[in-house]
Amino acid sequence: MAVTKFGLLTLLSASAVQVSGDSGLQRPARDAVLNQATPQGCFSTLPSKTSLVQEGTFMTTGQCLSQCQNKNKSVAILYASKCYCSESYPAKNSLVDDEQCNYNCPGYAPEACGGLNPRVYSVYNTGLDLDPAYDTGEGKDDNLSITGSGTTTQDVRTTWVSTSTTTYTTPETEAEETSMSTAHAEQTSQVAPVVNETLAAATPSASASTVPENASPRLSNPIGNFIRMMAHLL
Repeated sequence: MAVTKFGLLTLLSASAVQVSGDSGLQRPARDAVLNQATPQGCFSTLPSKTSLVQEGTFMTTGQCLSQCQNKNKSVAILYASKCYCSESYPAKNSLVDDEQCNYNCPGYAPEACGGLNPRVYSVYNTGLDLDPAYDTGEGKDDNLSITGSGTTTQDVRTTWVSTSTTTYTTPETEAEETSMSTAHAEQTSQVAPVVNETLAAATPSASASTVPENASPRLSNPIGNFIRMMAHLL
């Protein structure tokens, strides 16, 4: 596989970071150089906008720098086996003594990959931007996870709450419903039946008489004759 000039310079710069001396110590910060990796110090926080791009058992400064350069990030940050990339340095007020970054990189012991107690981070300039800004926020802790594309994600837990509605019928409610039903029945019984007025007018009254006014009753039995005679005498 062909090695580009830029890649070779990166490896050489990473090697330059590994100066002789006590193993696992942060190299002193120095001015950034174009296309070269340079140490920028030991910090106690991460920048607000940071991506965790790799976590490996054999992490080295050169490996992390290469990852961040490929993503066009100007700042590479190491903590134990983790590699972060950012567009800015951590907050300037989080700069601590280099001696606190004393954790040996898993892949190469002479290099420092931050510190565990307290938690601190080794910060490098990748050589793409010679003057990145310092983070102006409060920074953030190491609570990031890696996705397939190397972007930063945070665990989100969603709790679904199932709700149900139960209707209870109390004795008072039942009594009220019974009272309403009784009142409705009484009101219905008081409604007068509707009579078809046309039908009532066409129906003759039971008291109406069809006998002519000058007609008199006929008495054909003896009692009737007696009564008639008495009427004439009177």
